[in-house]
Amino acid sequence: MNGKVSIPVLLLLSALLVGCASSAERQARREQIDKRVETHVMLGASYLQRGQLDVAKKELEIALKESPNDSQANNIMAVFQWRLKNLDEAERLFRRALDSDEKNPSAQHNYGTFLCDRGRLDEAIRYFDAAATNQLYPYAAEVNLNAGVCLMKKPLPSAAEKYFREALRINPKLPGALYQMAKISLDSGNRLPARGFIERYFQAADDTPEALLLAVKIERALKNKNAEASYALRLRNKFPNSPETEKLHGISGPGKR
Repeated sequence: MNGKVSIPVLLLLSALLVGCASSAERQARREQIDKRVETHVMLGASYLQRGQLDVAKKELEIALKESPNDSQANNIMAVFQWRLKNLDEAERLFRRALDSDEKNPSAQHNYGTFLCDRGRLDEAIRYFDAAATNQLYPYAAEVNLNAGVCLMKKPLPSAAEKYFREALRINPKLPGALYQMAKISLDSGNRLPARGFIERYFQAADDTPEALLLAVKIERALKNKNAEASYALRLRNKFPNSPETEKLHGISGPGKR
């Protein structure tokens, strides 16, 4: 050996260097595509939330053209198709989203909500449960709320209550869960807890006709005429033409005009 590197070895080293460079370049291109897809999906979701459907569709189509199997792109496009009532296409896209990433909690949550809306309640709960167990998912409280609302359609209030309580453990100010717990408590004869939940609701959210009518019923059950009349007045003043205000006609005493 004279210390010189043979030509075959030099060629091999060159090939290895080219291979490493090609691999790095492919990885860099993949990362660039992923970033572009993520940006378009975020824009599409934002436009969809604001009701700008044409722009939302354009952004999501760009994302799917770049990466047809991207889980989140298919997930948000599924929500878009659901919004348009293209239910078969929405389901196909939800399934593709979960085929691409079976642990995507956003897709699990959205698909669960979709299934519940279509009356497929048991299937929906399975997807809600899967999303709720993902500790990195920031909407675990909302998942539990939606699971509880879904179970109320059966109706299974005792099972639903567990989900509402878990939602409130995660987010004690979640309005939907507070409202549902007030309703369940009143229906089961627990009037004081019902009052507590509805008062917490009004601290966390704006008045709604449904919540104000429920408050009227709670105070009537507690025989607190002043509070009942106060809630009834708020309902009439804020929502004079609502169905809930009309229902006050069927309530005797201070809640009636």
